[in-house]
Amino acid sequence: MRNGRILFVLAISLVACGPKDRDNGNGGVDGNTGGGDGNTNQDNCSEEAKLVYTVDENNTLSTFDPTTKIFTDLGELNCPAQFGASPFSMGIDRNAGAWVLYSSSELFQVDTKTLACTKTSWSAPNGLVQFGMGYSTDVAGGSTDTLFIAGGAGPTQPTSALNKLDTSSMSPQMVGTVTGWPELTGTGNAELWGFFPSAGTPRIEQIDKSNGSAARTFPLPTLSGEPTAWAFAFYGGDFWVFLAKDLDLSTTIYQVDGMNGTIKGMTSTGSRTIVGAGVSTCAPVVIF
Repeated sequence: MRNGRILFVLAISLVACGPKDRDNGNGGVDGNTGGGDGNTNQDNCSEEAKLVYTVDENNTLSTFDPTTKIFTDLGELNCPAQFGASPFSMGIDRNAGAWVLYSSSELFQVDTKTLACTKTSWSAPNGLVQFGMGYSTDVAGGSTDTLFIAGGAGPTQPTSALNKLDTSSMSPQMVGTVTGWPELTGTGNAELWGFFPSAGTPRIEQIDKSNGSAARTFPLPTLSGEPTAWAFAFYGGDFWVFLAKDLDLSTTIYQVDGMNGTIKGMTSTGSRTIVGAGVSTCAPVVIF
């Protein structure tokens, strides 16, 4: 999300992709399914559906491997967005399909294998011109998802409207209001989390999916600064914050502990300015 915004590398690691016991609850509610043919017990999830995907300001779609910190470029998006618009935000479904919102408020469904773009019928109802997004399973360990979006007219607003989005009808359903302008990520544990960038009080927050209230908050003062591009993903039990701020020339990736919110590491992206990241609920919830 921006303000205003070869080869697959294999890593030898053991992962667990089913629900991980946590001592905090979740706000799971009934919702429209995002579709897909997998489940978080993982046997029916494709390898592609377990990856973290990113898109940068130059339209490059890539995968990012949190275990090796390596990007693999898949190619350049050529979605027919109007007015020279650029990607603003991205979500990934259980079929490894990308949903890419452009700065023109056009929403495209992208095949991550062929990079073919299909424009949806999204028309920015209820003032949802720009937003962050992420899928969350409807129940812990379930095989159906809901796509949540949070946004409004633009990131300069102090609050965002949290909605569930039925991607078959492109109809949003209002859930509640959140303070700030987050990027969202979900988990196979039926949790929904947001990264809220801020010049003074950035945070990661678990969001109650029934009303938008904060269920748990991790302050991140180290990430303070005027944000210029940000994205967010959950993988392997940790959060991955993609952030460029102030006079940064590119994005830095922050690995944040999923249990206590401490920063475990930082990774430079070189010259990349990442404006969208997404991961499906097939992603592993813990790495051994």
